[in-house]
Amino acid sequence: MEQSKVINGSRAWYGAIKLLIAAAAFVFIYKQVISKENFSNILLEYRDVFLNTGNGILMALVSALMLVNWSLEALKWEMMMRKLEVIPFSRALSAVFSGLTVSFFTPNRIGEYAGRIFHLHTANRIKGTLVTILENLSQLIITVTIGSISLVLYLNEYTGLHAYILWVTGVILLLFSGTLIFLFLQVPVMDEAALKLRWLKKYESYLSVLSEYKKSELLVILGLALLRYIVFTTQFLILLEVFGVQGSFAEEVLLINMVFFVMTLIPTFALAELGVRGAVATYFLSKISLDSLAILNASVSLWLINLVIPAIVGIIFIFQFRFSTVKQ
Repeated sequence: MEQSKVINGSRAWYGAIKLLIAAAAFVFIYKQVISKENFSNILLEYRDVFLNTGNGILMALVSALMLVNWSLEALKWEMMMRKLEVIPFSRALSAVFSGLTVSFFTPNRIGEYAGRIFHLHTANRIKGTLVTILENLSQLIITVTIGSISLVLYLNEYTGLHAYILWVTGVILLLFSGTLIFLFLQVPVMDEAALKLRWLKKYESYLSVLSEYKKSELLVILGLALLRYIVFTTQFLILLEVFGVQGSFAEEVLLINMVFFVMTLIPTFALAELGVRGAVATYFLSKISLDSLAILNASVSLWLINLVIPAIVGIIFIFQFRFSTVKQ
């Protein structure tokens, strides 16, 4: 009887914590995004956009691609977690959405890890965090690699740098990107080597999970990260079309790559990211259009569709958090 009371009390506390997190997230997002005057202006812009049936279809496509985008991320995470716990895809997707919700409170979205690992039922939370970090690195590596190549092309196209400087820059960035990919694929080998160090021995029970991944498995994860990159690049291209920003396909892709690359290098909070993203997008895309408002609308729309809407949906999945794991 006493044990039953303790369990019921714990459940009540956990339920209260979940409710508090969900309410705080909703209020935070509402006050910082939805209630802002510029948000109302954006909605007015959308009204004009949707008067054009073709644009309405394109916006629906961008929204559908948002689901593809985060489904690929959920698939990546689910595949990586198999070493620790077999997770249904639906739960992995729920974890990704609630991770986005929690990430709104933290710099560079580091709270995303907590939002995900609380969906684990049996896996060790520390191991789960390490695996999630490794999985997220795959997306960073793809963005940096594509961004590095794009930077050389951008400097060649839009600056007057000497060919020798461009050549040296290109070689350095190519070596840097290649090294990142090589190190990612060698994580299992490096982990085994690192565990031989005496001062890391006490962490072996946690770090050893990184040794379990095969190079072929990590290559698949990089491939999915590349697919994700293609998806949200396509979304941005469509939004530029919707808001009337026109340039050649190659120019638009190059400049979008630069926007993603620079955004990756700038540490921000998710909410502050809106202003930074708009400034970065306007700077680069002004090379093909002087309509800064259209560029800003396209950039803000991508942020709203890919981050804000999933974060609001993720509030629901906070109630699925598990604050304790089941021992196997």
